Amino acid sequence: MKNQTPKNGIDRRSFLARTTGALALPMFMNGIPLHAFDGPALHDLFNVETESDRVLVLIQLNGGNDGLNTVIPLSDYSTYMGLRGNIAIPESKVLKLRDDVGLHPVMTGVHELWGQKKVNLVQGVTYPNPNLSHFRSTDIWMSGSASNINETTGWLGRYLNGEYPNYPEGYPNTTMPDPIAIQMSAVVGLALTGLQHQSMGIALQDPESFYRLVSGSDAPGSDLPTTKFASENITYVREVQNKSMQYSTVIKAAADKAQNIETYPTANRLADQLKIVARLIAGGMKTRVYVVQMTGFDTHSAQVDGDDTTLGAHAGLLTQVSDAVSAFQKDIEKLGIGERVVSMTFSEFGRRVASNESLGTDHGTAAPLFFFGIPVQDGIVGTNPSLTDLENGNLKMQHDFRQIYASVLEQWFGADPSVIRSVLFGDFTTVPVIKTSPTSVAETEVGNGFRFDPIAPNPVRSVANIRYTLATPQHIRLEIFDSIGFHVATLVNEQQLAGDHQTPFTIAGLPSGTYMVQLRSNGDRKTQAMVVVR
Repeated sequence: MKNQTPKNGIDRRSFLARTTGALALPMFMNGIPLHAFDGPALHDLFNVETESDRVLVLIQLNGGNDGLNTVIPLSDYSTYMGLRGNIAIPESKVLKLRDDVGLHPVMTGVHELWGQKKVNLVQGVTYPNPNLSHFRSTDIWMSGSASNINETTGWLGRYLNGEYPNYPEGYPNTTMPDPIAIQMSAVVGLALTGLQHQSMGIALQDPESFYRLVSGSDAPGSDLPTTKFASENITYVREVQNKSMQYSTVIKAAADKAQNIETYPTANRLADQLKIVARLIAGGMKTRVYVVQMTGFDTHSAQVDGDDTTLGAHAGLLTQVSDAVSAFQKDIEKLGIGERVVSMTFSEFGRRVASNESLGTDHGTAAPLFFFGIPVQDGIVGTNPSLTDLENGNLKMQHDFRQIYASVLEQWFGADPSVIRSVLFGDFTTVPVIKTSPTSVAETEVGNGFRFDPIAPNPVRSVANIRYTLATPQHIRLEIFDSIGFHVATLVNEQQLAGDHQTPFTIAGLPSGTYMVQLRSNGDRKTQAMVVVR
């Protein structure tokens, strides 16, 4: 197919990089195919047993979830009942988290995780001057901007773009051979849009296409229409999709390495997506962010069953969410990756406090969100919302959603305050969502007892501080390699005493790019990426 420029002036390269979230870049490094460097030395450098990157799984509940029937305020149940008596959950059926608050009775899986101290609930999340349009409010949440700003990049896209400069140019590479982010949808959404309006990830259209991919049964082009014009255009779109699957080899390789251990619920679209996420993480993918989603939360009518308010459309949705999250958490723990994964729910807004006459609720503002996982700081952040001190019939804000984003960036990804300020266009007070200060798998003691702390700052513009701790006296070899495996420098090659050690490394003379810092001791090793920015 000829490489033509459409009449609108957008060439196909731009279309591939920006519109579809799919990369059309060959695997080249400095103009040379990466397989040219595919030898024992490079594999020896990068073939690290354990993946050290932390993973964030975003669970988007499209439509605006009713927070007051998800998390029921038992401390003011009489007011709750008076405002929404036709849809209220019976007090006796609520799954208590504490005496003052509980969950919808169908959320047994989440309730079980709460008992295991793997749930963090944040109350009253919204933003100043909330917008009640699905599309606009979703854009605000995705972009991480104020409601009066039409931002065209995403909060995660901006963060990931700082971690992986110049993306998609030069990717995939030996440092990051996998997709940086994966969204389970037809296209990559605004949240993952980078600073140059490029998608910082790829889209896996649906679970079915994933399983066709890993089984090798996909046969594109077999069902093209007979009309020549339509056939050519659909062929072009499929060419774009095929190029977007440049990562198909690594995705299939990861899927082949791991199988789900836990049994997931059937007829549950969210579970179908999370099942794939667990398999890819366990298979060794270095992907940092996964976005999954579930629709149907715009419950203007028939939110509950007229004869039993614990049943109905909303109960069905919450059942699927709870069952899917529960199965996913059990699976990643059985697969040995539970310490690396945190999941977070969000919805574009909550619902109004008072119900309507159609057994439903209309668009509202503040609502709770959840974090799940072994690393989360279990408990509740905030208080039950006031049902009497309202703003135009809506709940008032307790937490700006950007506080939640700042907390994730700081406590989970270890981002510096200056980075967070840049990503979120301002300073936002964090809330406790992760148990400890940022650490990664690479920081835990391994082998004969050493811990390799995160390189800081990273990206590096002048001097990198390389810190590690030895449990016993050991011979240490600390080296720097470039992105294709060539040796750059040996910083330490000596016997060292037990305790904390710090080695500064000045990047003078090094061109911008990604380098690998490797720490070896007694046959054990850990490798971290270091980004040099000029």
